[in-house]
Amino acid sequence: GTAVAGVNSASANNSLGIVGVAPGVEIVALKACWQLDEQNDAAHCNSLTLAQALAAAISENTQVVNLSLAGPRDPLLNALVAAGIARGMLYVGASPADASADGFPGGTPGVIPVDMAESAAARSGVLRAPGREVVTLMPGGRYDFVTGSSLATAHVSGAVALLLARDRRLDRNRVFELLARSEGTADRAASINACLALARLLNLSTCAGSASAASVPAAAAAITAP
Repeated sequence: GTAVAGVNSASANNSLGIVGVAPGVEIVALKACWQLDEQNDAAHCNSLTLAQALAAAISENTQVVNLSLAGPRDPLLNALVAAGIARGMLYVGASPADASADGFPGGTPGVIPVDMAESAAARSGVLRAPGREVVTLMPGGRYDFVTGSSLATAHVSGAVALLLARDRRLDRNRVFELLARSEGTADRAASINACLALARLLNLSTCAGSASAASVPAAAAAITAP
């Protein structure tokens, strides 16, 4: 959760450490998973805890829900996501290549699915963002390199927040289109480009003029493993 929040929103211009994709966002941290043991970074979640977090995100009227996790299909969780979408919320979820095509959250209808740009096996219709050796925040005031689709998901959630900061009327399909069209190829890894997506949204010929969008406040919810 700390690593994901760092990618989402680490403070800008403080002459310390890193800067997040959307440093102006407000994070609503909903801890739906827990660490199995102190020696193992893996975390465990279940349908009940995730359902409680998703319901809380709806109650908090969050704009973007970041789901940096992966699991099997779950009708209850799918129904809660559908309820949030009906209220105008946007969901961004990890969709690693080895996950089930209909699993939660990547295969849930309405969720924006994301995989690592470095994954050669990413499925069609899935956005890509950096996920390998991403430097980010860690508990205890540390920084470290972290790898996984969870970090790629956090990059996309931040980009979605930047887009919404400019136009809160954007729906899931328009957001997906803007980010998908921004994907380019660098070092053989396609990845979203938040600057280009903002430029297209603002009808700018280049992305240079849209950089100031990073300072515009927006709201996001992070539902992640600890």
